[in-house]
Amino acid sequence: MNNFTKLMLLLLSSLAYGHQPAVLSDLAALQWDKRIVVVNEVQSQEAILALLEKNKSKIDERDMVWFVFTDSKVETNYQGSFSEDFVAHTKDRYQIKPGKIMLIGKDGGVKFLLDRMDLEAIFSEIDAMPMRQNEMLH
Repeated sequence: MNNFTKLMLLLLSSLAYGHQPAVLSDLAALQWDKRIVVVNEVQSQEAILALLEKNKSKIDERDMVWFVFTDSKVETNYQGSFSEDFVAHTKDRYQIKPGKIMLIGKDGGVKFLLDRMDLEAIFSEIDAMPMRQNEMLH
C-alpha cells in the first residue's frame, strides 16, 4: 500500500469516526468546552424552546449547550446522544429543583440560578466572565 493510499484511508476513517460526539452520561464531559444551561421542568417549556431557537447564533457564539428537561424527555441543542441516567444524574449532581434554570460555566461550577427564563441576563452573566472576556478579544 503506497503512502497516498494510507493517507486517504486515514482521512476517510477520521471523517467517519471523528465527528460523532460521545454518549453523554455526565455534564462533566463538556467541562472546559461548553457553558451549559439546564431548564428543569418549567411550565413555559414551548416558549423557552422558541426563545432558545430564536437566539441560536448568540448561543453558539458563547459556546452554550442547553438542556430542557421534562418528566419524559430532553430537548437540547447537544449534537450527540445521552445515557438513560443522564437526566437523573444531572438533577442529582446539581440539586436542580423543578421550575429552575441553571447556568453552569465551562469550569463546571454553577454560575447563575433563575426562577424564570431571562436569556439576556444569562448572556450578560456569561459576557462578564473572565474566560468570555478573553474569547471576545480574539
